[in-house]
Amino acid sequence: MRLSPDGRELYVANVTDNSVSVIDAENLKESARIPVGKAPVQVAFTPNGAQVYVSLRDENSVAVIDTGTREVTGKIQVGRNPIQLFSTPDGRKMYVANQGSDSDPDNTVSVIDIGTQRVVDTVTTGMGAHGVVASDDGKWVFITNNKADTVSAIDTATQAVVGTYKVGSAPNGITYRALP
Repeated sequence: MRLSPDGRELYVANVTDNSVSVIDAENLKESARIPVGKAPVQVAFTPNGAQVYVSLRDENSVAVIDTGTREVTGKIQVGRNPIQLFSTPDGRKMYVANQGSDSDPDNTVSVIDIGTQRVVDTVTTGMGAHGVVASDDGKWVFITNNKADTVSAIDTATQAVVGTYKVGSAPNGITYRALP
C-alpha cells in the first residue's frame, strides 16, 4: 500500500480480489474499491497524486488509475510478473521490477514514460528483480534482486546499471534515505 502525496488516502493492492482499495486516511474506512486486473501486487503514485500505477503480476502489465475519477484509464505491457514499482520525483518515469517466477526468474526493469504511458527502456539488473526505490534527487533508482542476493543501482540519465551490491539472502523491499 502507499499513502497519497497529500496524505489523505491510502491505496492498497488486493492481490486475490483483483482490485485496489482506497482508504480514507482520516477515518480509516474504505471509500472505494477499483477493479484493476489480475493479481495486483503494488501501487505507486505519481508525485502530483493524479495517477496511481498498479503492477498486475498475472497480466504482465501495469494498470493506470486516474485518482480523480477512480477509474482505470489504461494498461501498459511490461516484463514478466511485475512486482514493485516507483516513480522518479520529477514525475517523468515509472520504474517497474519484473520478477518472473520462482522457477524462471526475470532480471529486467521496465521504464515507463509517464507522459506517453509507454515503455521507453528495459534495464537488465539481477535475477528476481523485485523492490524499487528512487533517490530523492531522481538521479538513481535502486532495485533488489531477490534471486541474486544483490541490489542494482541504475543511473536514470543513461538507464545503465552503474553498481551491483551483494546483500543478504532474498532481498525484498527497499527504501531510500539521503545522509547529510
